Amino acid sequence: MVWFVSGLSILSQVKPALNDQQVSKSDADREHRMTRSIKSAERTLALFELFSRRQHPLTVGRIADELHVPQPSVSMLLANLRKLGYVSYDVRSRTYTPTIRVALLGIWISRKFDAAGSLSSRLAELQRRVDETVFLGIQNGPYAQYLLGIYKKKPRSLRAESGTYRLLTGSAVGRALMSLMTDQEIRSWLHRCNAEAPERRLRFTNGEFMAIISEIRGCGFAQTQGDITPTFGAIAVTVRSPSELMPMAVGTGVPLERIEAKRDDIVEALRDFKKSLESIPTLNPSLDDSASAQPVTSTKLTRSV
Repeated sequence: MVWFVSGLSILSQVKPALNDQQVSKSDADREHRMTRSIKSAERTLALFELFSRRQHPLTVGRIADELHVPQPSVSMLLANLRKLGYVSYDVRSRTYTPTIRVALLGIWISRKFDAAGSLSSRLAELQRRVDETVFLGIQNGPYAQYLLGIYKKKPRSLRAESGTYRLLTGSAVGRALMSLMTDQEIRSWLHRCNAEAPERRLRFTNGEFMAIISEIRGCGFAQTQGDITPTFGAIAVTVRSPSELMPMAVGTGVPLERIEAKRDDIVEALRDFKKSLESIPTLNPSLDDSASAQPVTSTKLTRSV
């Protein structure tokens, strides 16, 4: 009887240990699956951003090269997206291209911009006016990310493609966006950006950076002088987003030898661009009109076929 009781005692101690190992393994498996899902999501978004930049069908090899992703992984991703109806495949050219379903995902946002004119056409008009590269950006963690960029094809022009990242504290778009934050938020992001900064010149003390923010708040625009890209500066102002959930900033990149002479005209053009967006109605999440409902119905029908 003693050995039986002792055995139960040992089992009672071993069993929880086994459960802990099982739970630990289960947690590890769950974390691994989540990591894979996040990586897959990142690659999917990078894929569609690549299509947005190139604007023509692409082969698996071209996609793999440009995204720096193994070709088998790209093939698997495209196969899944094709099955879901987000990309189509041309057998003759062996190329993939996004389907109309991708466009429908953001049509409810596009309609709000189109109420006062296309955002891209407005940006193109701004580019013609300033005669320099222009870009529209948002905050993405410690970085400013360009949503749209229009390159000016002329000698000594800044290249700024859609999807490009720039450190918040070192870029004109980033500094403009940070000027909208509270001082406490600015100090928090400054600490994060200092940790991310690749060079000492891009790190600031609280006093140094708050002086920069104070100047931006006073004049209404941010300006850099070769802080990120040597020999190029940039000027940016914040603009109202139709969603009013994520602030945006519009800017232009200018060679240092041209920026001072053109600054007043550029600032005036950026402010006019800002005013032109103020007429766009805000997005109303509770709005449920027939136009916004139509893409949802179409999507459901597509998935059921």
